[in-house]
Amino acid sequence: MRYLLTTVQGLEDVVVEEVVERLGASSARSAYMSGRVVVEADVAPSALLALRSVERFGVFLTSGALSALGDIVDGVRAVLPEVLSYVSPHVAAGVACERAGPHPFTSRDVESAVGSLLKEAGVAISLVDPDIELNVDVIGDAYYVWLTSARRSLKDRPYRRYQHYASLNPVVAHAMARLARLRDGETLCDLTCGGGTICLEASSVARVRCICVDVALRHVKGALENLSAAGADADVLWFDSTKLHRALRPVCDAFIFNPPYGVRIPADIHKLYRGLVRTMELLARPGARLAVVTPRWRAFLRYFRGEILERRVIYQGGIYSSIILGRVK
Repeated sequence: MRYLLTTVQGLEDVVVEEVVERLGASSARSAYMSGRVVVEADVAPSALLALRSVERFGVFLTSGALSALGDIVDGVRAVLPEVLSYVSPHVAAGVACERAGPHPFTSRDVESAVGSLLKEAGVAISLVDPDIELNVDVIGDAYYVWLTSARRSLKDRPYRRYQHYASLNPVVAHAMARLARLRDGETLCDLTCGGGTICLEASSVARVRCICVDVALRHVKGALENLSAAGADADVLWFDSTKLHRALRPVCDAFIFNPPYGVRIPADIHKLYRGLVRTMELLARPGARLAVVTPRWRAFLRYFRGEILERRVIYQGGIYSSIILGRVK
């Protein structure tokens, strides 16, 4: 069975790693910054519900390069018999287009052209609540055609009872835990924990002790609520992380966090980042790793004196951010 999986742009290789590990996929391919991974795996669709680096998934039909809207229409026409095998007189279909990059057409143009093709083939079209959805994603100079009936995104984790107003996408949090190469028995420190997403996602990667810290009491309470909903455990501290070294000895094997960057949470970013770096240096065990995500990566690296292993660019919510991977000095 061939599936198409969507993720945050820039994390495609993390998805490949997870599907090979969890599903034993026989093949997996992706294009960097496409947010799309095509997987061949001998598993039922329900098995994909356990994936944590994926936002949505469906049956993959075709993909190709494009220079005009007609290329997409021709591609859909070529797989129309397969599309028709999933519909019946009692099944209504919808067409959805997600588009990224400059194109001489709009998403509505794609939906209209493909919808007309389906109507000509006798498919009932629903614009409100279709039974199945034909997705036509246009990313740069490539298009992807796939079918899905699942409307809920896998990033909508059931443990999220408390929603932080600048919460991190759980898919990104899970990817950071994988990229930090967490190992069983280690101690993970999240210095700006918010609703506790990073610690909750890290628990699916390795059996770690997690220390969650936040300066705002409402977020500490929210993190405890989310941890309780997930049946997870962590040490949750109401504390100023820039002074955490006054309360803890060096216990951290990995630092994974999503610091404020001064848009929705006003702060003196340079003072904050300088203080967080100092805390890491004082709490790090030998060889401690770092995974931090921020659009203000230059400000962070201005103060970080450890070893930089990678700066990975991701794109989500209309913002380019960087995941900084490194070792703490």
